[in-house]
Amino acid sequence: MKQRPSSVHRAPRRRQTVEESPAKNPFRVVIAVHRPRFRRRAERAVQFENWDVTILLNKDDAVGACQRGPRPPDILVISDDFGRQKTLAIFRAVQNLRRSGLKIVGLVEDCDRAPEDFPEAIPSLLCDVCLTEPFKTAGLQEVFVNLFEEIRGTAARQLLQSKSTSASAESADDEENS
Repeated sequence: MKQRPSSVHRAPRRRQTVEESPAKNPFRVVIAVHRPRFRRRAERAVQFENWDVTILLNKDDAVGACQRGPRPPDILVISDDFGRQKTLAIFRAVQNLRRSGLKIVGLVEDCDRAPEDFPEAIPSLLCDVCLTEPFKTAGLQEVFVNLFEEIRGTAARQLLQSKSTSASAESADDEENS
């Protein structure tokens, strides 16, 4: 039996972490909102070019969706009733991802009231942006634009697909409220 020379057995090369350009590194948003009406408003508010949007239904795993991929999403939009959570468990589970750049937009009933079982879990402390009902498409879009500009340092207004999309979104909000 022949033995291979030791120079053949090399340690595997480590991947070098190279910051990708924004075209290769899309702005990622995960939407985890329980009520279809509010989920659709959040979906319409993130209709920008080069944004990778994942919309979860109530049975989907929000924590797993945030941990998937090479990095966490840029924004997690989550409602306090998503996944039938009563103690803001998903909010608390993704806190460690905030150090990696994740911004949490919480859609809750009361930003200052914690669940009875977890008095330290105040929604306004667990979120970067805490919003209470009613959630309008235009208001959500303004929040997302501001967060995009804060994270990427460029103007998000130039990325809008079309102004007719936002105009139709506002009229759809008016129809839902009627």
